[in-house]
Amino acid sequence: MIFHPDIYERPAGEIARIRDRLLAETVDRAIARSPYYRETLASTGPVRTAADLALLPTTSKEALQARPDDFLAVPAREVAELVSTTGTTGSPVFIPMTRNDVERLSENERRGFSWMGAAPGMRFHLAATMDNLFVAGLAYHEGIRKVGATAIRVGVQPAQRHLDLLRALRPEGMVAVPSMMAALARLARDSGIDLRAVAPRKALLIGDAIRGADLASNALGRLIEDAWGSELFSTYGLTEAGAAFHECPAHRGLHSHPDILLAEVVDEAGRPLPPGDAGELLITTLQVEAMPLIRYRTGDITFAVPGDCPCGRGGMRIGPILGRKAHRLKIKGTTVYPKTIEDALVAIEGVENFVLVADTEPDGTDRLLVRVGTHRAGDSAFRDAVGEALLAKARVTPAIVLDSPAAVDALLYEGGRRKPRTFVDHRSPGSGDGFPR
Repeated sequence: MIFHPDIYERPAGEIARIRDRLLAETVDRAIARSPYYRETLASTGPVRTAADLALLPTTSKEALQARPDDFLAVPAREVAELVSTTGTTGSPVFIPMTRNDVERLSENERRGFSWMGAAPGMRFHLAATMDNLFVAGLAYHEGIRKVGATAIRVGVQPAQRHLDLLRALRPEGMVAVPSMMAALARLARDSGIDLRAVAPRKALLIGDAIRGADLASNALGRLIEDAWGSELFSTYGLTEAGAAFHECPAHRGLHSHPDILLAEVVDEAGRPLPPGDAGELLITTLQVEAMPLIRYRTGDITFAVPGDCPCGRGGMRIGPILGRKAHRLKIKGTTVYPKTIEDALVAIEGVENFVLVADTEPDGTDRLLVRVGTHRAGDSAFRDAVGEALLAKARVTPAIVLDSPAAVDALLYEGGRRKPRTFVDHRSPGSGDGFPR
């Protein structure tokens, strides 16, 4: 494996040549060693540049779920790690990794942490679990190790434990999901703790988007910035890709790593879209040994950021994830993604947490219930105010049920989930853009 840590500083033509060479090697290797790609790409022409990708079929998660062994491109004895997806949109996908694949994962995260300013002696509070086959916890720990900083492996713990460790160890960096950062801010406020006195200078936020389509902080991002006072860095990772996109200090989109993965944004037919147009994100992994993926449909909606980044780094950037293709709702003629509703809820004073539940009306259209955790559960005027805010922001008026924060929290982590599930899809198969339970 040959990495190019300085690839972002090279001329655009040289970045493209390195990317294209690695792409050709990936496709050739997949056809030679992966039974699935030997079958599906048998009749395609040679792939030598990124422009050739549009001639290839896409790879679906359903194929990966149905035929996982046919994607394996190394002998079983070379598999060093097994990780898995959460199974949010179906059965979990188990992803094998060789030692070199883990090294690739480590290098990917080293770059993200180094862009944040991580350095030897800098302490990082890692609020991401390493158990239960979770690749993100492994990735962040490996990245911290490789950049030479100090890892504080806290994982998933009660909020009070996180605050206690922040006060005791005073880390300069943190890795966490935004919802946890918001929950810690609420606990600190309710406990009379000066959060800014113990907050790290920088935080890498994983999972939910903290930027809007304009690349500025959304309601969730602003809430965390106001409460913590930390510089926030966004990231987007995919278990199947064994890699992530990272924000640089300019905070103008998520940079790809051109020698680690290749990204496309496409329309419904799989055709590439111009920068700025929203579509589905496709990933082709580069320098992966165990399970290379070619034009893998992530199901996530984003856009390629047009123009050059103010930081001077070359290569493709994507915007925040605007929503999941399968989660798209059509309520009384209005199309909306759950993330739009979530962003509106975060901005409402008095909303502590929430779960969105989609179902199907008798006429086959989509129905949405919003369960809001609040200390004002018996306040009908507050419920009306929530409805008005959702209408103004998302142009829909879903059914709203007010409940206690503890009851909603139990729904968020129902079944021992390792990260909160804010959207639950109970729509009937074939209705709208839903999927089976």
